[in-house]
Amino acid sequence: MDSHITSIVVVGGTAVGWTAAARLASAFGETVSIAVLETPERPGAPEESQVPQVVSVEPEFQRELFDRLGIPEEQWMRNCRASFKAAVRYVNWRTEGPMELSPRTLKNGSSDYFYDPCSDIPECEDSLLLDHWRRRRANGESTENADYACFREPPLMDARKSPRWLDGRRAFPYGWHVDIRLFTEYLRNTATGRFGVRVLRGTPRAAERDERGMLTALHTIGGRRVPGDLFLDCTGREGLILAGLLGEPYADAPDRPGCDRAVAVTVPYDRAEHDVDPFTTATALPSGWAWKMPLADGFDAGLAYPGDRTGPEEAARTLCALWGLHPERTTVRHTATRTGHSSRAWVKNCVALGPAADARDPLAGGPLSGVLGALDRLVRDFPALQDREGPAARFNRAVATGSARARDFAQALHHVSPRADTPYWSARRAAPLSPELADCLAAYRAALTPERHELRYAGVLAALAPGGRAFRASLAHRQDAREVADAHFVRIKRQQHILLETLPTAGQYLRRLHGLPTARTAPC
Repeated sequence: MDSHITSIVVVGGTAVGWTAAARLASAFGETVSIAVLETPERPGAPEESQVPQVVSVEPEFQRELFDRLGIPEEQWMRNCRASFKAAVRYVNWRTEGPMELSPRTLKNGSSDYFYDPCSDIPECEDSLLLDHWRRRRANGESTENADYACFREPPLMDARKSPRWLDGRRAFPYGWHVDIRLFTEYLRNTATGRFGVRVLRGTPRAAERDERGMLTALHTIGGRRVPGDLFLDCTGREGLILAGLLGEPYADAPDRPGCDRAVAVTVPYDRAEHDVDPFTTATALPSGWAWKMPLADGFDAGLAYPGDRTGPEEAARTLCALWGLHPERTTVRHTATRTGHSSRAWVKNCVALGPAADARDPLAGGPLSGVLGALDRLVRDFPALQDREGPAARFNRAVATGSARARDFAQALHHVSPRADTPYWSARRAAPLSPELADCLAAYRAALTPERHELRYAGVLAALAPGGRAFRASLAHRQDAREVADAHFVRIKRQQHILLETLPTAGQYLRRLHGLPTARTAPC
């Protein structure tokens, strides 16, 4: 008997599903037959029509997916209305006050916003450059904020600079904002046209299982039988296979009060030459937070809010008021934003990916967050036919760990923020911390070296809780390291100046890429 898996069924024609199909087809070629069972949209189901139309795509997608598919960045960007995301800009997370999109003024006179770039935190000798920034602030040598001192990107983001020159050279790391429907369609066309992935349609209603409990086939409502050796559940929060047919419980996160509802709207730019933000904006509000995710010709704006404090109509009116839109003439999209994860993402021969396995707080990532990492793990530890559960335990631990860290990141933003002016902020700050997050925050306050997975917190903590005089004690004994760091700070300033002078704006680059007009044509 052949001991190799020869057929994979991906359930769910979502962006996650087609990402999985394309990635696996590129990895295994003709040795594995792949079919995608697209589930028709149903009234009341949390399908892709109800999520924001613009989502973020992380930097590794080019290297880990599109480069493997042999697709140049410019090609898929044009097909997906894509724009750049080089950072997240956090607005009004350090000041209390009413609902507004413009940054308020901090006590030191600066504006209440900071950037969390896609770039890794620079390392200097055997420490982070942030450690030396804390030393300089503690010694009164600098009053500059951490992001502007340690990263090249912040002044470039202020100037709306592109992360690429017009000739295509890259200046600094970045991800993307994409139209999720076009992104899904593009991956679908690539997977079917280039790799021969088959497309089926139907909603699973039952499953055949062998004596070991392994799925052998799915039966759809329309009567189709879909056999397979390995099944991937990419059906979003519904988890039609893992939760629906296999009954695997889905664990919400009720101990951390947050935003469980969202409303979104698409806003076109009012002029052709509009400067495009090369970043995502997350603005703190009295009861929730607002986002802005630009494309080349418009942007997706949304409001995340707690459903027990705000109704959907009030949320829609609030969102429209933020952007000067008329509520009666504006089409908004509502969705639930439940966060949590499946108790197990890999059960028998069914593997859940994306929100079917791990629905993350939007502050910690979109529906594609963590998907490529899970797929890379699946490819590396691809099971044999006779041992399809072999990699499950390690896979499940990795998913659970990623889910917990994403929840911790979203909570850290609220817990460390000095805001406490409304019931929403008081509840978020008073929520219990996980042991891992509590340890991370204690280590930061003590100026200890962060663990690798804690590096994601470092820049945000430096902005929200810059601290007093605490810095790594060992730096007082390292004159050599201090000199290297000081030179690095000077080099960053020089690079910022050069890039400000030489890079085009994001709008200029994207208008050329997408063939958009550079100025509005006057009517005849």
